[in-house]
Amino acid sequence: MVQPSNPPLSSGVVLFTQGDTSYEFFRDLGVGRLGERVLLALVRTPQGLGDCVVLKCISLPQGEELSEGFQLTRTRLEEEVRLARYLQHPRIARVHGLVEMTHGLCVVMENLEGLSLNTLLSVAQAGGRYFSESFVLYVGAEVAAALDYAHTRTDEAGLPLGIVNRDVNPGRIRLGPRGEVRITDFGVALSRLTGRVATSFPRPLGEVLYAAPEALLGDALDARTDLFSLGLTLLEFATGRHLYDPGHLLAEGVEARLSREERERVLAASVASLGLNLPPFAEDIIRCAMSYRSVDVERAAEGLSVSLRDILHTLLRPEPSERFATASELEGLLCARLAQLPPYSGEDAVKEIQQALAEAENQLWDIEVPDDEGGIAVPMFDTSHLDVISTEPAPRRGARKSSTTARHPDEVTTAPGAGSRQAGRRQPNV
Repeated sequence: MVQPSNPPLSSGVVLFTQGDTSYEFFRDLGVGRLGERVLLALVRTPQGLGDCVVLKCISLPQGEELSEGFQLTRTRLEEEVRLARYLQHPRIARVHGLVEMTHGLCVVMENLEGLSLNTLLSVAQAGGRYFSESFVLYVGAEVAAALDYAHTRTDEAGLPLGIVNRDVNPGRIRLGPRGEVRITDFGVALSRLTGRVATSFPRPLGEVLYAAPEALLGDALDARTDLFSLGLTLLEFATGRHLYDPGHLLAEGVEARLSREERERVLAASVASLGLNLPPFAEDIIRCAMSYRSVDVERAAEGLSVSLRDILHTLLRPEPSERFATASELEGLLCARLAQLPPYSGEDAVKEIQQALAEAENQLWDIEVPDDEGGIAVPMFDTSHLDVISTEPAPRRGARKSSTTARHPDEVTTAPGAGSRQAGRRQPNV
């Protein structure tokens, strides 16, 4: 086995083999959340070159005792593979298995075609408008269906597994070239899987910007935590606005809203997360999550239909008990609202993406698209008559600009506003 932790690697180099199947290096996607190296590889069999897969790889330290960090990463990757046995769903990326060799191990995962909602946020920003309500409802219902499946899984004895994704955000939701919507990763999921190593860190393990208040404060999590994160995602995707970045409030205004008890909780959560590698704006996010009110949700959802605003209001309640009880309930409401609009399918979603790409054509060179995304082509057609929701992006204060460092490409977020993702003029891989 070629050790993927020792660069450089050249295209076509065989990373490892399993029987008569070899895995050839194709592209390096950087470092994952657990410190593993994430690669794209091509599968070659006696029949020829096959699909591209994602590899999460760690190599055994050479001539050293196994560190606590290595052991934890290994355990987490092994748990991801074990949990994946219970997540066989068309809207969830598949984990094919774990390959263990003398020098390390790799988790082999399905590589999904398409574009993440994160990239589509950049496209919306470049084109000057966001996607239609039908698009938002369609994507939301598909993700809710996947979450409902995960949340209700049981083990062989019929006992609930209590799965919580903990990382629902635009970078983890992808729309494929045939309109299929997929959740790409359950790598930091919470569960009651037998033998699982408990995580009780007082912080969210996923993207801080999309974490529910209870995750930010170190409280107990359940399925409703994922629904809040989905609510933040749908709100931003429909309007370009983020509840944790209120452009109408200064920092002093946010602080003034907090009671003494709330200030103490924010301080305790901030202190508890010290040294845990959170982004520098995490304390501001915790404070905003503690201080936002219903009026802020209404302001952020301005321009949307009453039905969609009502759904977002319920999703984004600070108290989990006031949100939708299950993802199934949410899926039903999203589908019911979608049924009130003209017919809309995955094919329509792809056409809308193509229209957005065409509108933003002159700015696409400035959009940094992760190397593992693509597969939706820019068409050649007239886009002068688009039935979309036109919403002015709210001013942003730069909190998200700091969030793009030292993270997997799928985790890079997008802030509406000039230059948020301009990383040099490169041709987008769309």
